[in-house]
Amino acid sequence: MIEKIKETADKLIEPLQNVKDNGAKNYFQHDFDCSFFQDWNITDIRGSEEHTEVFNKLGAIKGPVVYWFEILSPTSTEIIRKLISEYKYSEGAKSVPALKLKYYRESKALYVGKVKRNFWGRVIQHLGYYQVKRTQGLQLYHWAKNIGLKVRLHAFEFEPEMEDLISVFELKFARMLKPITGKHS
Repeated sequence: MIEKIKETADKLIEPLQNVKDNGAKNYFQHDFDCSFFQDWNITDIRGSEEHTEVFNKLGAIKGPVVYWFEILSPTSTEIIRKLISEYKYSEGAKSVPALKLKYYRESKALYVGKVKRNFWGRVIQHLGYYQVKRTQGLQLYHWAKNIGLKVRLHAFEFEPEMEDLISVFELKFARMLKPITGKHS
């Protein structure tokens, strides 16, 4: 069994060494001004004129991704968390990230996450346009539109062999960025 552990560790080291030597495969960044969000809950947002370009770029991202939303607006974290909480308990609300009691109030990170594939779909969930209510996401359209929240999406795409290790990167980024939503141990 010790040999199996060594073999497994060997298989994990190679992709990490590749990242250490070369960095992430790609970096993606996009700013969203929530005050301009429209209701794309019935029509597919990917086909909208104002979002076609960004979703074409997102669609090209195939590998595992670690990402975060950075708060660009001067809006206080207390107000943001209050609005998320109010939305969470409103009738017909979709699932939102956990709100820990203790959080770093000066943080500019709204949320840190990871996805193994189909990053574009995860972005749709965070924007608030996914139909399944129990699929967790920031749901920005539903609570951030009226305060004109501006956020920047940062994303690092990795090679496919990093799929099993992407959770480690999510945890490390969450500890470093101290997001105001989500649970990271």
